Amino acid sequence: MKKVLQVAFFFVVVLCIKVDAQEFKGHLKWINSLFVPHPDTLVWFSDQALENRLEFKWDAAPWLRLVAQARNRFIYGDFVENIPNYASLISGTNEFVDLSFLWADGRSFVGHTEFDRLFAQVNFSRFELTVGRQRVNWGIDLVWNPNDLFNTFSYLNLEYPERPGSDAVSMKIYTSSLSYVEAVYQPQKAADSSAYGIRYRGNFAHTDFQALAARMAGYDVLGGGLSSELGQFAIRSEVSYFLAHKSNEKSGWVATLSADRSIGSNSFVQLGVLFNAFGSNDIHEPFSLIEPQAQNPMMLSRGKINFFVGANTTIATLFAPSIAVLGNPSDGSAVVIPGLSYSASDNLTLALTAMLLTGNHTDEYPNIGQLAYFKVQWNF
Repeated sequence: MKKVLQVAFFFVVVLCIKVDAQEFKGHLKWINSLFVPHPDTLVWFSDQALENRLEFKWDAAPWLRLVAQARNRFIYGDFVENIPNYASLISGTNEFVDLSFLWADGRSFVGHTEFDRLFAQVNFSRFELTVGRQRVNWGIDLVWNPNDLFNTFSYLNLEYPERPGSDAVSMKIYTSSLSYVEAVYQPQKAADSSAYGIRYRGNFAHTDFQALAARMAGYDVLGGGLSSELGQFAIRSEVSYFLAHKSNEKSGWVATLSADRSIGSNSFVQLGVLFNAFGSNDIHEPFSLIEPQAQNPMMLSRGKINFFVGANTTIATLFAPSIAVLGNPSDGSAVVIPGLSYSASDNLTLALTAMLLTGNHTDEYPNIGQLAYFKVQWNF
């Protein structure tokens, strides 16, 4: 009964907000996944997922904005049935306030709702204050973000482009049209796990740059990043140094450098490299395709060096083929992600995507099997 009441309460809130919302949008998508284990003589796995995202924005006053966004998913199939405690893999939260709940949990299905944005934003002149579940984006690079201390994410989580939010208080003071100072406090249930930091974002000689200092669980952090142009390429870089509080813990650098450019009006290419002092050349940690996440900015990769190559284009405004490769040159392993999407209409997209792993069982990208999925998405 409790789960039924939670679901009913959620939809009542949705209806009430929709009445006065100045902006209401979202999507509904269905994903059919197929996983072929290695060796492929094992049983193949198939899953279905129905996802609905709702996004509301209400400017309650000239100086006050309220935002609520929720992700609702119903997943059923072989993964749910055969992986123990599957629900915990998609419903775990490390945030200060638990804004997620399971409303269905059976032998082969699970239903889950999470508010990943729920905040109030106050604006006065050059001052901006945001309180609640929000996206604190300190990243510059398009694949790896060692500067992104409060909302670390994994590139391999392909079906979550909105990225997770954090319970935080953030304050910006704009010093000019192109620069600002930002301070963030992210509380945790354990006081020594709370994080806080400050950064300055500015522009000089057609280059966007930032410098930051922060404290997170177990580490002090100094870092910075830049985004500029070199010929026809956009250059992006981030670097962070993590100084451990305990002498028996490791300190080190995490840095990334990338270059990307547009070719014509409908093609894009990107190259990138990541150095992670906390990675290993001898990897024994398990690799998961279920809700891949980077737990913190020191775990953007499991290896010390990673590279990225990506390209996409559009053909006749309808078809959009793409390919991305993340690789570890130390062990020679890689994950290859080819994709093809088709715009059936202005708000309806069909897409076919695969994740192909090439390495041995002790490599960063071990060939545990291959994953492919077909997606139909309607945006409204």
